Amino acid sequence: MPNFLTRLELQGFKSFAGKTVLEFPSRVTAVVGPNGSGKSNIIDAIRWVLGEREAKQLRGETLGNLIFAGTPKKPAVGFAKVALCFNNQKKIFPGEAAETALERRIDRSGDSTFTLNDSEVKLKDLLPMLAKARLGTRGLMIVGQGQSDIFVRSTPEERRLMIEEVLGLREFRLKKNQAERRLESSEINMEKVRAMLEELAPHVRILKSSWIRFLRRTEVEEELKALENAYFYVRHKALVSDLSKVETPLKALQDELASANREIAEQEKTLEKEKSTDADFEKARGVREKIKAGMQEESALSLSLAKLEARLEMQKVVAPTDHSAAELKLIVQDLRKDIAAWRGADDIASVKQAMDGWLARLKKIIEGESVALDKNLVAEVEKFKNDLKAKKDAILNLQKEEEEIAAGQQRSNQVFRERVEALNRSKNNARALEQRMQSGLIEKEKLQMGLKDLEREWLALGRALGELDMANPPIGAAELGTEAWSETERKLMRLRGELAAIGEIDASLIKEADESEARYDFLTSQVADLEKATADLKTLIRELDQHIHEDFKKAFHAISEEFNNYFRLMFGGGKAKLSLEIKNPPAITEEVPPNGESNGETAAAPANYENDRDLEVGVEVDVSIPRKKITNLEMLSGGEKTLVSLAALFALIAISPPPFLVLDEIDAALDEENARRFAGLIKEFASKTQFVIVTHNRSTMEAAEVLYGVTMGEDGVSKVLSLKLE
Repeated sequence: MPNFLTRLELQGFKSFAGKTVLEFPSRVTAVVGPNGSGKSNIIDAIRWVLGEREAKQLRGETLGNLIFAGTPKKPAVGFAKVALCFNNQKKIFPGEAAETALERRIDRSGDSTFTLNDSEVKLKDLLPMLAKARLGTRGLMIVGQGQSDIFVRSTPEERRLMIEEVLGLREFRLKKNQAERRLESSEINMEKVRAMLEELAPHVRILKSSWIRFLRRTEVEEELKALENAYFYVRHKALVSDLSKVETPLKALQDELASANREIAEQEKTLEKEKSTDADFEKARGVREKIKAGMQEESALSLSLAKLEARLEMQKVVAPTDHSAAELKLIVQDLRKDIAAWRGADDIASVKQAMDGWLARLKKIIEGESVALDKNLVAEVEKFKNDLKAKKDAILNLQKEEEEIAAGQQRSNQVFRERVEALNRSKNNARALEQRMQSGLIEKEKLQMGLKDLEREWLALGRALGELDMANPPIGAAELGTEAWSETERKLMRLRGELAAIGEIDASLIKEADESEARYDFLTSQVADLEKATADLKTLIRELDQHIHEDFKKAFHAISEEFNNYFRLMFGGGKAKLSLEIKNPPAITEEVPPNGESNGETAAAPANYENDRDLEVGVEVDVSIPRKKITNLEMLSGGEKTLVSLAALFALIAISPPPFLVLDEIDAALDEENARRFAGLIKEFASKTQFVIVTHNRSTMEAAEVLYGVTMGEDGVSKVLSLKLE
């Protein structure tokens, strides 16, 4: 099978000042050399390029110590870089290239960068890829110098992590840790957003109230404007139409009156020629002139009175008088008495007069009395009425006098009388025309005054006169008849009152309300998103926990059995087992016999993974050495601890072989017999995994196919020699 690790390149790293390349064409590569030559620096380089961040794990005080510092014969360099090349046929790393190069570089400023196939990559993005490839810097994947007993002296939790890494579960552990960090961050953010929502909610409610008032004000304004448009349009159209209806007959009457006056003038000329020279004729002429002057004055008085009555009509405010039931009862009783009296009365005139009195009284009760009138205007109207009545009476007297004179003249001149009668008929006709024209002028004056009042009201609303004469009827105008005007006026008053009660609304508050509402909705959606994300993360964590624990439990049985087998091989007998130590366990369900047979000894494992996010599982090691009684692992010697760790290492390789292992003098504590046994196991497992071993042991060297010799000259720089063993 092809090797996963193909090449290691070093430059400026620790004692390797120049560029050094180590090829790994074989399954077992051994690195040998005297103490202090820099062999372990190769192991540190592999550990560093795989993402180690702690300087003490690289046998240095700071990461800056990794750069070649120089010697008396060799100057310092400005940077250190290490590259590992991997076979990527299984597409573990991204990209289509058959080989992937991972490089890490650091300079004197302390800047450290990773590149994958010459593309810069962040460590947080690199770690999941390395975990997927089952590459790590701790545990049993890279065993450093002096760490041959690492499995024994590690804590139970650290042993569990070592096993997870070899089993390829570190990828899921990283995902779980990342999900837990995101969950914690989401919960913190959710609390912050909820706090902001609680702080914003009262302000939003207040602003929303203003916003609702603004909307209501807008609705009322629009309704009021539409109603005003319809109301004033209909009234204006009605007044203009009525005015047009009055003006057209007035013009015809004016023409007819002019014609009648011309006819009268002609008749008067004829009579003038034929008039009598006596005193009666002159007297009749004087009377006629007085009548004509009187009629002109009467016309002027009628027109003035009509204007005053129109003004007085607009001032009238009907105020019905409220009567109690008792008062109305007394009034009805009086009316019944009078009606009973009328039935027996013979004087119709007195009955009619009494009825007229009751009609006036009832009208006063029902319609009320006119109030709030201008006293001066009322007096002026009464004066004009009296003057007009006096003038009419005077004209009537003059007419009677004229008729008497005419009657006297008739006896003397029948022809003259007939012409006078014709003239009178013409004059009567003219007077009738004048009366009709006077009524039309009064009606026209009323309509014109009503139109001006309507226009003043329209202007008082802040509207232009051009808007009043609309080309097209506004909405609602068709349904607004004359009979609905009073109801419309009440509705207008109600809408204006409602608008005044709402008051003015600050536009900036509406803008702030919109912005606050939008922010509140955004924060609400954020909370919903965070709640969903939190639920999804919890589900993911449970699934990852279950996956890790299930896979771990499945492999743990076999690992424990293999551990017992290799322990017996290393120690020539005895027995060993691995057991799970669970803190706050949900349940203990299974037994893990060390040799596949039930012997009453158990290894506990978690049985329920639904609520065990905080479940902590550790791995305990129990051993029994031949001819030696021990109660704990601390009683083992250094070599025995190494043998136990090696038994655990090969048990893990047997169940889940990693892509390669890096071992630094792990066989240093072994005696000759155990060293040969170790070398034999290396050869046996070389078919499953690739080994890079730093060693001084001859048996281990013999197991290698390629030897790299590391030496250090007088210049203090490590150099590498290679030897391929056939």
